[in-house]
Amino acid sequence: MTTTNPGRRQTRRNSGRGQVPAGRDGRSAVGERLRDARETKGIDLFRAERDTKIRSKYLAALEDGDFTDLPGDVYTRGFIRNYATYLGLDADEIEEEWRGEAGAPDLTRPAIVGPQPLTIRRGIVFQRSHGVIAVVLIIILVVASYFGFQLTRYLSYPTLAVDSNAQTPITVPVGSTSYVLKGSATPGTTVLISWNGQDPNIVITDDTGHWTYQAALQAGSNEFDITAKNLDTSHASPTRKLIVLVPVATPTPALPEIGFSTPKDGESIASGNVTVTGISTEVASVTLTPTYLGPPLAAGASSPPVVPSPSPSPTPSASPTASVGPSASILPSPSPTPGPKPLTAATSADGTFTFSLTLTPGKWKLSIVGTSPRGAATTALSRNVTVPFTSVSVLIQIKGGAASLAIYHDGVTDSPGYSQKDGWSATVVGKKYVCINSTRPQLVFITVNGLYYGAIITFGGHYAYIDLNGPKNAPCK
Repeated sequence: MTTTNPGRRQTRRNSGRGQVPAGRDGRSAVGERLRDARETKGIDLFRAERDTKIRSKYLAALEDGDFTDLPGDVYTRGFIRNYATYLGLDADEIEEEWRGEAGAPDLTRPAIVGPQPLTIRRGIVFQRSHGVIAVVLIIILVVASYFGFQLTRYLSYPTLAVDSNAQTPITVPVGSTSYVLKGSATPGTTVLISWNGQDPNIVITDDTGHWTYQAALQAGSNEFDITAKNLDTSHASPTRKLIVLVPVATPTPALPEIGFSTPKDGESIASGNVTVTGISTEVASVTLTPTYLGPPLAAGASSPPVVPSPSPSPTPSASPTASVGPSASILPSPSPTPGPKPLTAATSADGTFTFSLTLTPGKWKLSIVGTSPRGAATTALSRNVTVPFTSVSVLIQIKGGAASLAIYHDGVTDSPGYSQKDGWSATVVGKKYVCINSTRPQLVFITVNGLYYGAIITFGGHYAYIDLNGPKNAPCK
């Protein structure tokens, strides 16, 4: 192998080696100088590594003159100069001595033009740090791509196309009740379809961005407002309007209709405060008529008792007040109380209506009738409710002769065994019970909470113990 000027290169190398004295034990003179300087300063290799950022194995190779373990001429030159400077030596001088020993090229001089010796180039050496750097770069690229995609998605606005938009208004056959809307939008967006200004319906696009929606139609004009919206960013496309016209063959006014919401049919309302609600169509006002049907059944009873009325039935006279004790709860027999008068209320904008009323104990029929703006009335609807008694009201009558009787209610004595004349009557009210004891029970007749039960004797004895469950033969408490 030849060079363009072998004499010059050899002369430079020999000259370099001649300027560097031989080291101890055949070691490198450069390495000896570096080691002596380090030991003079009292620095170990680990501290030198920490201060110079050069790995200790490379520093040891420099001091041992083992240049084959160093990564390359360029790196070695940098290590030599940095290490010499760190130890207080002349970096240029140490570098020159190293080139003389190792035969390294002078990187500060221009390259010699001409044929060069054939050398085998070193391949790329991958180290562990290179792999770590590659992984970090890949992660950075993935994260940057993701955020770039999200930013683009956030800043972009969805697109929308309606297949039949160019044909609006669209006329469909008479009596059509539905129409299929379809189109395309940016994939991943949501299509909002509002019919005649109502709350929009939501349609999700497929993977290709296509969407389909079957819309309900009414007679006349049906206007649809269609918008594509990205729910994450609230970005929306321009709204597309589509009108579908359903012809009306013969215009006819809608018939007024009405219906109950509350109360339920047969419902029992203990407080007597009843709320009547309902819905209507084409109705301007509603009239509620409550009708009293009779007293409620006693608790646990499935039907009122069937007791034959006595014959003859004399007309009872007013209750005497001098023949009973001062603590008596005996009252004059009341006359039937009429129910509330019919009530009328206007319907609200959505066709609903509400009534509030208070009913006395008894069975009631609640009837409603709606009236349209043109004066047409709906068919009457009714529901039955019951307001149960919360106390015991007993009408006592003596018929067919005089009779002695003692009357009690809730532990209070109302009449301690006085004799009353034929035709005498009184009403006793008890929160829990009313009890009657008579020596002639066949002449004492009772009506409990408006229900006629006949003579006391029919219960099997001289006593009539009456509570909300009805009368029975039991001693007075």
